[in-house]
Amino acid sequence: MALIEEIEDQAADAAINEQVAGLDLNDLIAQAAARHGHGSSTPGSMAPELPAAIAGVKNMTTDEFLKTMNKMPLFMTELDETNAEGTGENIELEALKALAYEGEPHEVAQNFRSQGNDNFKVKQYRDAVEFYTKALAVKCGVAEIETACLTNRAACNLELKNYRRCITDCKLALQMAPANTKAWYRSAKALYALEKLPEAMQCISAGLETAPENAALLQLQAEIAKKQNRITEIERLRKEREDKALREAQTLRVALLARKIPVKVTPQPPELEDATLHLEDPTDPKSTLCFPTVFLYPLALQSDFIKAFPENSTLAEQLSMVLAEPCSWDSAREYFPASKVDAYMETAAGGLIKVGKKVPLFETLGGGKVVVVDQILTVHLVPRARTEEFVKDWKKKHPTPAK
Repeated sequence: MALIEEIEDQAADAAINEQVAGLDLNDLIAQAAARHGHGSSTPGSMAPELPAAIAGVKNMTTDEFLKTMNKMPLFMTELDETNAEGTGENIELEALKALAYEGEPHEVAQNFRSQGNDNFKVKQYRDAVEFYTKALAVKCGVAEIETACLTNRAACNLELKNYRRCITDCKLALQMAPANTKAWYRSAKALYALEKLPEAMQCISAGLETAPENAALLQLQAEIAKKQNRITEIERLRKEREDKALREAQTLRVALLARKIPVKVTPQPPELEDATLHLEDPTDPKSTLCFPTVFLYPLALQSDFIKAFPENSTLAEQLSMVLAEPCSWDSAREYFPASKVDAYMETAAGGLIKVGKKVPLFETLGGGKVVVVDQILTVHLVPRARTEEFVKDWKKKHPTPAK
C-alpha cells in the first residue's frame, strides 16, 4: 500500500508560497488559462476564452487583486463591509450575517452559544461575551440555553475581573435555575475577589445544599474560611493593641492629674517616633513619669534632646550628661562646665521660671506653673553671665498682657 503523507496546513501554505514567490499575477493567470484552454487564448484562436472571473483581474496589480479578494467573505482576512467599488454595502457579507439568524429562535441562540463556547476555549473572553449576549438577545425561551449562556458569560466576566457583572449574570441564572451549582460557585468567586467574604460563604452554602460533595465549592469554602480566620486574628490583635493603648493613655492622665502637672496639645504636635511622655510601668499611675526633653540654647541658636527625663531626677544630673564635655559650637566655653549655666522654663502665663538644678523634676512641675506642651518638656539654658540679656530679650518677645 502506498504511503500517504499528510501535510500540515502551515507547511502546505509555505510550499505554495515558495512556488509562486518568483511569479507575478499575469504569470499565474497565464498558467491557469493554459490548464483550462490547453493553449493560448489569442484572438482568432479556436481555444476557449479565459473565464470571466480570471479575465476581469488579468490587468490588476497584486495589491488590487488582494483587495478585491478581501471583499469576498470566504477570503476575508479583515472585516470589510463595503462593496467592490467601496460605494455601498457588501451584499455577500450582509447575506452571511443574516444566515446567523436563520432558523428557529432556539437554533439561533444555540448557534451563538456554540460560538461563544469556542471563543471561551481559546481564552477569547471578550468575543465569547459578545456571542453569549447575542444568544440571550434572541430570547428563545429555552431555559437550558439561556441559563447556560448566563453562567458562561459570568465565567468570562470572572476571567476579565468584571466581578459585579459576573454576580449579576449569576443572579439571573439562579432565578431560572436555583440549583445551578456553577452559578453559585461563580457568584462566590466574584464575591471573594471583592473581599465580601460572608456573602461568598452564603453562596457556597446554598450551592452545597444541592451538591454537598462538589469539589470546587468545598475547596473554595476552605480557602475563604482560612482567609476569614486570618482576618479575624488580625482584627483581634488590632483591637488588643487599641485597648492596651487606651488603658495606658487613661493611666497616664490619672498620673498627671494626681501630680497636678498641666499639659497642652497643639493642632500640629511634632513627631518624636518612640520618644513619648510615659510611665515606667504603663499600668501603674504611681510609677515614675519620664519626659522627652528639649534643651534650648537660645543665645547660641542650638539645641539638644533627650528621650526620657525621669521625674525623680534633677536637672544637674541630666546636664552632667548633656554637657559632659564642651560643645563643638561653644568656642568661648560659656556653657562648660554645666555649673556656669542657669535653667529656665516657660510658665502657663508666658513668663519665665528659674529652675533649681538640684531640685527633683516632679517638684518643679508639681506646682502647676509649668505647662508640658505636646508631651515635651522644654528647658532654656543660658550662660549665667548673660542671664540679664536673655530675660530682657524674652520680655521683649513675650510682652505681659495688659490687665
